[in-house]
Amino acid sequence: MKPLPRLVGFAIAAALVACSRPATPSPPATPVPPATATARPPASVTPRPPATRTAAPPTATPLPPAHHLAVRVIDGVGQFYDQRTGAKFVPRGNNYIRLAQQTRDDGTTTFGHALFDPGKYDSGRVAADLSNMHAAGYNVIRVFLSPDTLDAPDGGLSAAYLDNVADLLRLAQINQMYVIFTLDWIPGGKYGELLSADCCETFALFNANLLPPAGLKANQVFYQDFIRGLLARGAHTEHVFSYQLRNELFYDGDQPPLSLNSGQVATANGQTYDLSSAAAKEQMVADNLVYWIDAMRASILAVDPTALVSVGFFQPQGPNPTRLGDPRLAVTAPAIWQSTADFIDLHAYAGGELTLPQYVENYGMAGMMVKPIIMGEFGGEVGRFVNITDAAITFMNWQVESCRLGFDGWLFWTWDTDEQPDFFNILMAQGAINGVLAPVARPDPCST
Repeated sequence: MKPLPRLVGFAIAAALVACSRPATPSPPATPVPPATATARPPASVTPRPPATRTAAPPTATPLPPAHHLAVRVIDGVGQFYDQRTGAKFVPRGNNYIRLAQQTRDDGTTTFGHALFDPGKYDSGRVAADLSNMHAAGYNVIRVFLSPDTLDAPDGGLSAAYLDNVADLLRLAQINQMYVIFTLDWIPGGKYGELLSADCCETFALFNANLLPPAGLKANQVFYQDFIRGLLARGAHTEHVFSYQLRNELFYDGDQPPLSLNSGQVATANGQTYDLSSAAAKEQMVADNLVYWIDAMRASILAVDPTALVSVGFFQPQGPNPTRLGDPRLAVTAPAIWQSTADFIDLHAYAGGELTLPQYVENYGMAGMMVKPIIMGEFGGEVGRFVNITDAAITFMNWQVESCRLGFDGWLFWTWDTDEQPDFFNILMAQGAINGVLAPVARPDPCST
C-alpha cells in the first residue's frame, strides 16, 4: 500500500457517521497487536479456481454482453485470455485518477476520487488520455468510484454519475482498453440504511461491511444496482476487466468485534465465534473473508454472468514488520488460496519498508499458480528516490523481478495525477517512467 497520506479518497457515507473513520486515518503511537493470522494456508488447501444528483429511474435491464476477458488454467497455471481470439492477455496499464474537492449530500466536503463527478467529468480529456495509453501499448485502467458523489439524495445511484461511467466505457471500447472498477466504501442512501442494521455496537467501520449479514447485503445490493445501471444504459460492459470488491480490503482491528474480549458473535456465514479467544477471532476473520468474497462474486454473476470479480489488498503486517502502529488488519492468504475470486490484486511499492520478496512472503502468495495475481498498484514516493531516472530504473526492475515471484499483470500508480505531487506519475518529466514501462518500449514486461 502507499503510505496513509495516499488515502485521499477514503470517504465514509454520511448516513453512517457513527461508524465512520476520518478521511485520512493516522496510526496510533503504539502498534496494535494483530487480532488475526496472516499465516499461509495449510498444504492440504486446494485453491479454487456540486451538481444536483437524481436517482437513475428503474428500467428493465437488458441481457449483458459477454465479457471479452476471462481466466483459464493451462498445465496448472492460471492466465487471462481473450475469449474471442483465445490469445493470452497480459494486463499492463495505469491507475487513472482524478482528485478534487467533493460535496456530500449533507453539505460537508471532502477531497477524494472525482473522475466521474457530475460537473467535473471531462470526456474530452478521458478520450485523449485513453488514446495515448493505447498508442503506448497499455490495455487496462483502474478507476475509483466515489461513495460521496455516486449516490442520489432520493435513493439509489446518481443518473448523471452513471452516465459518466458509461461514457468512459464507450471510450474504452473505442481505444481497446479494459477497465477495473474499484472503491473504498459503498455509498450512503439505501445502502447505508441496509448497512446500519448491524452497525455499530457489535460491528463497526469496515468490520460492519465484512462480518455481519447486513454488511454483506448492503454491498451485494450496491454492486447489483451499479451493474444494472450500466446495462440499462447500454454501456460497453464487455470492456469491464473486473468489478473489484475493494481497493484495499481490511478489517479494523481496533473496532468491534475485534476489539472486544468477551462474549460471542454470530456472523454472516452462520457461525458463532468466542470473542475471548484470539484463535477464534482469527478463525472468524479468515472464514468470513472467504464467505464474503464468494457471496459477493455470486451476487455479481447473477446479473452479469461472464464478469470477472477481483479484490485488492495492501500488505499484512508480518512476518516482515511493516505498517507499525496501523490498526488496519489485512488478511490475504485465505482470499488468495480459498476464495472464488477470479484474480487477486496485491499492491507493492518500491523504495519503502519491504523488498519485493518480503511483500510476497507477507501476502502468503508464494506458490500460487492457479489463480492469477496482478500488481494493481506499484510506483513510489518522489522523496524516496534520488531523481526520476533512478525511480524509473527501479520501477522497471521491480516489474521484472515480480514476474518470477508470481505476478501476472501491472498497473502503475498513476497515469497523470498531478493532484498528488508526492507520488510519481508515469508522465512526469516528459514521460521518463513511461519510457521504460510502456509496452511499446518494452514488449516483454519480464525483461529489461
